[in-house]
Amino acid sequence: MEAADTRQEILIQASRLFKRLGYRATTTREIAKAVNIKQPSLFYHFPNKKAIVEEIFALSLNEAAVRIEEACRQEGPASERLHQYLVWDLSTLHRMPMAMSAIYTGDALKSPELADLANRLKSFYRSLEDLIAQGIRSGEFVAIDPSLGRLMVASITIAHLEYAEESEIKDSDKLAREGADFVLRAFSKS
Repeated sequence: MEAADTRQEILIQASRLFKRLGYRATTTREIAKAVNIKQPSLFYHFPNKKAIVEEIFALSLNEAAVRIEEACRQEGPASERLHQYLVWDLSTLHRMPMAMSAIYTGDALKSPELADLANRLKSFYRSLEDLIAQGIRSGEFVAIDPSLGRLMVASITIAHLEYAEESEIKDSDKLAREGADFVLRAFSKS
């Protein structure tokens, strides 16, 4: 197996173990076994379990954070900006081979050593709340607490992640549009 392939397989298998066992209960030995490599080989690619979860998290959040910030700053209806962002985000997440849901819903972000990741997610959530608040102020969205709106969007995103992890997705873009449409209908005043 090529080094890049091994690294990718470590991320995939680690994400599955995090989903099944939790971050804290998963060991680097179990990850190495799942990849069919020796533990020292795993350490060639990642110095520790924290580095693995940081990379998985970065794959799902780094570009998303940039795009939600851009959506907040762009001109035009907030509903269109939120919809475009969600289509991109859901479509991107559907194509990832990792089991991403556990990173957001499991025990990983509650670990003190991953406090930086939890803070980055909070920053992302503030931007999402800002975009929702823009839609409320412009009269496009129903009057709702933006943090509740953010929780609703996050819940739908997690549901999409879990669906993608359990199903064979034939058309990621179509599924992403359906998810984004669903969110916009929930926020819509009409």
